[in-house]
Amino acid sequence: MKKYMIRCDMEGVSGVVSYAEAEPGKPEYAFGQKMFMSDLTALIDGLNEGGADEILIYDEHYYGRNIAIDQLPENATAICGKPPYKKDWAGGLDKSCTGLILLGFHSKRNTGELLHHSYEPDIKNLILNGISVGEIGMEAAIAGDWGVPLLMITADSAGIAEARKLVPKVAGVSVKESLSADGGACPAAKLTARKIRETAAGIVRHPPAVKPWQITGGIKLEVVFNPGPYLNVFQKLFGCSDSIAIRGKTVTECWAKYWQMKLQTQQAIK
Repeated sequence: MKKYMIRCDMEGVSGVVSYAEAEPGKPEYAFGQKMFMSDLTALIDGLNEGGADEILIYDEHYYGRNIAIDQLPENATAICGKPPYKKDWAGGLDKSCTGLILLGFHSKRNTGELLHHSYEPDIKNLILNGISVGEIGMEAAIAGDWGVPLLMITADSAGIAEARKLVPKVAGVSVKESLSADGGACPAAKLTARKIRETAAGIVRHPPAVKPWQITGGIKLEVVFNPGPYLNVFQKLFGCSDSIAIRGKTVTECWAKYWQMKLQTQQAIK
């Protein structure tokens, strides 16, 4: 059975070069959602053209309420609302998945590239067993816990380069060229949609020769924070400095532990 997990973000989709286009409630968000659905629809169409049986989609962007459900085919299921990962539940991803696909991703914090960040403005760096990662590396490593390879990514040019440092043979579609932190060269959406669709069909018919990106042994996740209200409250709750080290048997377990800490901190701020 050919079953694919798509993790979705928005900053790395076609045409988006500003957080104003990717933040719900902002006047330009409608454009960002339109581009997001254009890329996502092209990806799903391509997977189905290639012969996919089942498609799972975890909406990772902002509140996790960005997918137009009425535009999905019957073999696609969207996980909305960003339910927290648990040590035994990685957002619907498990060993039954043929591969992971990252849609609309971007480079990690402090690269200086287009819309660079690592999940949230409060995070300065994420370090997995000594390796600095962003969202791309974290999601690839979580998939690796379950023996699932990163088969494909759509992103800006910097995001594609970052993914290929970890998984050199991953199929990548660069939907725009990163020119600065808030500027990029954006091809026509029709062109990027065609490239996404064709690449997706190709990975189903002829999967790239990639293995799961696995970090084995005991896992140590270091979360380094930027100064601000979030860090101030986090320090009071968990007694750390400007970073915290989280240990576990898997990357999924470590990230799930941090997620619960984040939720506690956000609730305390409210």
